[in-house]
Amino acid sequence: MRSTLALAALLAGSLGGYGVVALAADEPSAAGDGFSPWVDAQGSISKPRDYRTDWVHLGSWFVRADEEASGPGVHDVYADPAAVEGFLASGEWPDGATLVKEINAIEEGSMTTGHAQWAGETGVWFVMVRDREQRFPDNAAWGEGWGWALFTQESPEQSVAESWQGEGLSNCHGCHLPAEDTGWVFIEGYPTLREAAR
Repeated sequence: MRSTLALAALLAGSLGGYGVVALAADEPSAAGDGFSPWVDAQGSISKPRDYRTDWVHLGSWFVRADEEASGPGVHDVYADPAAVEGFLASGEWPDGATLVKEINAIEEGSMTTGHAQWAGETGVWFVMVRDREQRFPDNAAWGEGWGWALFTQESPEQSVAESWQGEGLSNCHGCHLPAEDTGWVFIEGYPTLREAAR
């Protein structure tokens, strides 16, 4: 078996010099109006803890490691149940909807079914929180109706994204721009949501 993902080197080059802007605690304090338990009054975003067991797994993306890949690995995406329910009802993300994407190393090896690949160790986590009221106009990590956060192995509890238009893995805008017409989320990768988006 071997890992085809070298996240440590990628992160060292693309995240060097970024400051810490989002604080996470065991019990995050919600924003003043309570729209999200993962956002504090300043707009700092916490990483939800039980998303793998309590949330809806929307789907997975497999990005092979090559010279064009900025985020190679297995991308698993989760959404809180209320967000999924709201999207299925209206085709739009409700206020406070939260998505978590983790990028995992690609492991592979020979199995009884043939040569297989699967998700290995998680290298980074991205969190998006829907803000339909534009609550944080002075926080550069918020834009286009979403809050954007990035957590790394070196900083698993505090976001390292200073701006949603940053560089490297913090360039949320550049990565999600092709999905602008679908609410900045790549719906085509999520079978549960595709019908509601049409």
